[in-house]
Amino acid sequence: MTAGLWIADTQRLNLDARLEEMLPLLTGPEREKTLRFRKREDRIRCAVGRLLIRALAAERPGQAEAPLQVSAYGKPYFAGENAVQFSLSHAGRLVVLAAGDVPLGVDVEERRPLDWRELASFLGAEEQRLLEGAEDPLRLFYRIWTAREAFSKEEGLGLPIFESGDAVMDYGGGTVRYQGRRLRLKTWELPGYTLSLCASRLGEIRPHWLSAGDWERILSCSEGARLPGREKEAEKRPGQAVDHMETAAPE
Repeated sequence: MTAGLWIADTQRLNLDARLEEMLPLLTGPEREKTLRFRKREDRIRCAVGRLLIRALAAERPGQAEAPLQVSAYGKPYFAGENAVQFSLSHAGRLVVLAAGDVPLGVDVEERRPLDWRELASFLGAEEQRLLEGAEDPLRLFYRIWTAREAFSKEEGLGLPIFESGDAVMDYGGGTVRYQGRRLRLKTWELPGYTLSLCASRLGEIRPHWLSAGDWERILSCSEGARLPGREKEAEKRPGQAVDHMETAAPE
């Protein structure tokens, strides 16, 4: 299975109006988890994420019925030696799923105004130096932050992984060195959002924006539902480029 990256824009797909249609398609525990959220938008993102995982699971015999496990740090995964690896992230109106044959982590953040200095304690000295000298420090901050989150999720250990200082992030080269291993990083700047992906190998991966037709097939949730676009180039949203890919933060 080659790596894949799928994006559901809940607003463009009008999924706010379809929550009641999605809920019966979830398992009992998934539905209970979704309804524990008080805000409707949080319920929608949760339901969409679970349905994306369900469609992913349908790609491997017997996995669709397998229950999701959850790590000590809250990362969901399928148990089993040959289980598909995946990572899920959401922010604003976007829900993002990444999947492949090796552990991977994905993070998406909506770019909103903030004072990055308030979060400086989470950053290393070199990262703070880059931000201080950046022409657009806020944009760079989101690229650094999503890359860090993606790496942490790839390892399944959460942000405390950086407290040890063992992880060496090379934003210029798009790599992470950690415990003798070299991981790859890719970052995309989407309209209003920043998205980063981390894995030991990535290849020529590009985001696939789910279309209305794609989502109808996922909602069919029959056993034949599959995630689309594995071999195709990324779809383009009307009037917006999707394939502007950057693997490193600007200096």
